[in-house]
Amino acid sequence: MKRQNNGVDREHHLHLAESPLNEPMTPLSRVTVTGGCLSGTWTVRDGQGREYIRQKGKTPFRFTVGGALGRHEVRLLDEAQCELAALSFQVDCRTELKESDGIYQQLFADALWTMLCWSEPHYLRLGNRFYNFFSFCLRDHIHVMKGLKYFCPELKPGLDLFGDTQHTNGMLADTVKPLERVASYWDIVFLPTGFRWQDPARDVCMQRTPVENDLEYIYVEGLYYIWKATGDEAWMRGRLDQAIRALNFSRQSPCYWSRKFKLLKRGYTIDTWDFQTEEDLAISGHNMLIDPEKTRFGIMHGDNTGYAAGCRYLAEMLEHAGRNAEARQWRRTGDAIRQRLDRVAWNGRFYRHHVPEDPRVKRDLGVDESKQISLSNTYALNRGIPHAQCVEILRTYQHLRRDLPKGSPGEWYLIYPPFERGFKHANDKWEYMNGGVSTITAGELAHGAFEHGFENYGADILRRVGGLCDKFADWLPRAPNGGSAVTEWSRQRILPCVLRGAESTPPRRTFHTLDLTTAANVDFCGKGAKNVPGWTGEGRNDLAEMLVGRQRYEDIPFVLIDPRQNQRRACIGLAPKAPYLPEIKLPVNRVAQSLYLLHTYSSAAFPAGSITMQYADGSEHHVAVKDNMVRNWWTPPDFFHPHARVAWRGKNRVCPNIAVFTCGIYNPHPEKIIAGIRLATMPGAGEWFVLGLTLCDAPVYFQPNPISFGIPDHWGAAAVMYALLEGLAGVKDEGVAFDRLLLAPRWVAAGVKRAEVCVRYPASEGYASYRYRGNGRLLTLTFTSSAPTTRLEILLPEARRPRGLTLDGRQVDFEYRQVERSGYASVNVNGVGVHTLRIRA
Repeated sequence: MKRQNNGVDREHHLHLAESPLNEPMTPLSRVTVTGGCLSGTWTVRDGQGREYIRQKGKTPFRFTVGGALGRHEVRLLDEAQCELAALSFQVDCRTELKESDGIYQQLFADALWTMLCWSEPHYLRLGNRFYNFFSFCLRDHIHVMKGLKYFCPELKPGLDLFGDTQHTNGMLADTVKPLERVASYWDIVFLPTGFRWQDPARDVCMQRTPVENDLEYIYVEGLYYIWKATGDEAWMRGRLDQAIRALNFSRQSPCYWSRKFKLLKRGYTIDTWDFQTEEDLAISGHNMLIDPEKTRFGIMHGDNTGYAAGCRYLAEMLEHAGRNAEARQWRRTGDAIRQRLDRVAWNGRFYRHHVPEDPRVKRDLGVDESKQISLSNTYALNRGIPHAQCVEILRTYQHLRRDLPKGSPGEWYLIYPPFERGFKHANDKWEYMNGGVSTITAGELAHGAFEHGFENYGADILRRVGGLCDKFADWLPRAPNGGSAVTEWSRQRILPCVLRGAESTPPRRTFHTLDLTTAANVDFCGKGAKNVPGWTGEGRNDLAEMLVGRQRYEDIPFVLIDPRQNQRRACIGLAPKAPYLPEIKLPVNRVAQSLYLLHTYSSAAFPAGSITMQYADGSEHHVAVKDNMVRNWWTPPDFFHPHARVAWRGKNRVCPNIAVFTCGIYNPHPEKIIAGIRLATMPGAGEWFVLGLTLCDAPVYFQPNPISFGIPDHWGAAAVMYALLEGLAGVKDEGVAFDRLLLAPRWVAAGVKRAEVCVRYPASEGYASYRYRGNGRLLTLTFTSSAPTTRLEILLPEARRPRGLTLDGRQVDFEYRQVERSGYASVNVNGVGVHTLRIRA
């Protein structure tokens, strides 16, 4: 019997009614085979040739797609088991999440979009080998892979890059970049220390931030993730010795291993971050440098829980490679690290942030360090520490939630309470690592909550994270280049990684507005007047609709001149060409702590000009007007800086988008009388317009952006994504490429009644797909996957035990398991294909 290449039988003309164009089918889709009037035994085999359906029937024959991805074969057999007809079709899928409430579905889309936007492909060439990766930083690359491994097919080259540039001593680089032709700042700082090394033959330079002590275990974690996602055991085996050298380096280097505690050590940083205190900076000469003899080291718990987890990952990979003796040794090493860490840093409720090697070392940081809980406690929840310790950490965060500072977006602090002083590079209190609130913490906390019997709390965390895009829609998200400029996608629901940790209280302050009436020389209107230029001289393209009189912008008062009452002179216009002024001096004769400008600019070239404070004692202070203080007045994008904002936005008869800006300038000598202020243009600059100038007796203050800074957004989005997929949706790979599957959907905790989930490794064909229905006391789960064995752990409604459980219509035995107050029905399922579990609770 002959069959066409497209799978349609020539004689009997079998075809799939749902796929007229031979498009791939998806798992759990319903299929109808039609064509002629045929009957017999129907069989269906999956992409690995495994039979998952055998039943008698006639056309039309209907079934549900299941089993491994790839080409499925449908055969019709007669009584002698001879083939009467056959066809084949392709099965494929991608990671998706849909649910009836829409809250978590939207969060899934927002987290995915954030990961993709920030993880634009990066490429590097070493000799004739080309590498692509998510981030130039190994740390960022691996952390974002936690979520992107479910969406991206190409995972190995990024880790290969860092493995192929490993130092001969086992040390790994944080960044690998093309070799610069001239000496850079980092050459000066790091080359003499050995933490920056070069390979001129391959035209690359490697660098490691000396104070950090996490790269080696992060490399092993990445190797483990990729092996699980790809199923490429040969590739994994080829990287094992590099992983061993890396972990050995951590325990052999005098910069990273504490002989006293037999634990990993580091300089005093905020959790896993890369800058030390100002006191320690004075010792090393740079906030990122360490000196094995002089640095005042201590134990940071996250380095050690991460290293212990890395040892377990390495042991599992060694076992698969047949290196069992080494695997046992690395398991013992990881267990010993964790046990020693508990003796040193566990306080009964969480891990203490930093334990000094020398107890005599005291730092004046304005906080009780023994009460600080930091980011890595949430990482520890997912690094294999005992359940009892996880429970205490989770309860600590729940307690924190009940007593949050005013204006806090959540309990997901990078460190809490924040430092009052001592971290120049942490910037302000409640920002970034010093008291910022992060989706990294939220994602790790939620994931741990789902694993340890706090499912309602985990669902609540994700629900609140899902509201962040709406809550802060009016504030600018940070752009992927690390700046504050708006990108084309910046309004498209980017999930911010760091939020300000508390509401800001404006200082008490008194303002004094300067009178610019006699200094003004330019009209707002494009017509102008005799000896008065009309704005930029472009006719109706002007600022004629600008408000005048006493106005407040960003809570700062300015007095704007009405040109009708001042001979058409409305503001100061400075430029290196007539009819504008090259400079002007304004009398002041008073003290002030800060100065605010209301101004705008007509060019993209900077500096726009300069501001000079001339003191009564004859001294001066100069400030260049840069692009973080003002922008072009014509069609400007949203502009946000800690010390500058869009003050007024309007339109004219030519353009629908024009604006003026306000910025604040610190006076470094508030005790001195400011005799005057000189405003001057710069060679090659455009027109700089000053509309108002106000002095203040307090430091510069603008309402802070509730979206903080310092960490790429895709890092936090990846943590949220893996909490969604592995925690709430409950799809976990217990083998390699989903050859052993755990399904533990926890939609009951979220109050979700219907969900459809598919989780796929695009780097292989491993996947799992299910449909969940929760109707009162009846829970139904229809599922399939590439795995031949599946372990089901079904979260039950609160305080209920199963009264009946059927699998594919037959009663089966199950195990009831309790985690804290949560009850689970546990069932093992063997065999590929589609299965349906029903539980009556």
